[in-house]
This record gives sequence, C-alpha cells and structure tokens, in this order.
Amino acid sequence: MSDSTVLCVNTFAAFIGVIPFMIILQIMFRKHKLPKRHQFGLYLYVLVICSILMSSDTPSLYQLNFFPSFNFIPFKGFADSSSHYIQSFIIYIPLGLLLPTLWKQFQPLWKTFSYILLFSILIEISQIFCLASTAVTDVTDVIMNMTGAMVGYCIFLLIKNLRFMKRMHSQTNNRSRKKLARQEIYIYFFTPWLVTFLITPFISNAIWDVIWASAVGIPM
Repeated sequence: MSDSTVLCVNTFAAFIGVIPFMIILQIMFRKHKLPKRHQFGLYLYVLVICSILMSSDTPSLYQLNFFPSFNFIPFKGFADSSSHYIQSFIIYIPLGLLLPTLWKQFQPLWKTFSYILLFSILIEISQIFCLASTAVTDVTDVIMNMTGAMVGYCIFLLIKNLRFMKRMHSQTNNRSRKKLARQEIYIYFFTPWLVTFLITPFISNAIWDVIWASAVGIPM
C-alpha cells in the first residue's frame, strides 16, 4: 500500500476525531457571529493541521518512545529521500495560504513566516519521542516546510482580491471578535494536536480493521 494512501487514511481518522470538538467550539463562539466562509475555512485549516501531524509521525500518548535522531546538515541524503522531502514541501503549501486568508493579523509576511517556522520546529522536536525509529529531527524538513509555506503565501497574494476570498477572515470592529481572532489560530491548532495525541490511534485502528477486513473478505 502506498505511503499516500496510508497518509490519507490516517489524516481522515484524525479529522473525524476533531470534528465533534470543532462543532462544540463553533457553538461556543456562535455569539461572535463569525462569517460562514470563515467557519468553513477553519475546517480546512484543521484538516491541514491533521495532515501535517500524520505525515510527520507525530507521536501519540500510547506510542511515546525517546529515540532522538538528528540531521543538522541541509539536504543531506536528499536524493535518497526525495519523495519524503517533496511531501514536506507540498503539505505546507495550504498552511501558507490559509493563515493570511483566515486571519488578517497573519497577512504580513514576517508573521506568517514566524508562525510556520515555530510550528515546523515544534513538529520536528516532537519526533524525538516518536516510536518509529525512522523519524528524524531534520533541518531539511524545516527548509522544505518553509519553502512550501512561502509558495502558499505567494498564492494568497495572487488571489486575495478575488471575490470568493472576501469574508474568509473574521476581521471586524467588534472588540470581542478581534480578541477571538487573536486566539482562534492557537485554539484550532492545539485541538487537533490534542486529539491526535489522545484519540486518533483508536479511530485509525478501527478504520484499518475495516479496510483489511474488506480486502481479505474476513472479519478482523
């Protein structure tokens, strides 16, 4: 089975686990009357976070294992792991697009760059606790992540004035909504991370049981 198939299934499992919490959060924030397009964009943002967490083998509570492995030499072994690095590049493009689209405070390039750099470094550091012995805290991953994110930001600059982009962000003169806008990005980042850490392995195992049962024709 291809790596892309495994990534899609595991991302789907993580996203399913997050959806109930997304619904609860949006009920809690209903009084802020967030634009519908913005609320839809939040689901896309969470889906992207889930895909990044799954692609980077972010450990769960039940898979913790201190196994540090580092590469601080840029592009060392790039040719041998080119598909992995290309995936690291592609998967961050939507994040670079969504950040300035959904939150006006991230429309300055340096803010988007700083957030994604910290996010990427945090992901890489978490891999020292990964059960998989192949997980490496790799500077090349960070470089490819940032390159993909900047491509996404350039796409934002090209399409930001298009009609469908209007009201994707939650900017308003309302003080409470402005406060929420500053907190929202972190709420919708740590929620999928927490779900991935605690719940996703159970959902993923259940989905894989169904897939293998369907493939061989016998119950698992």
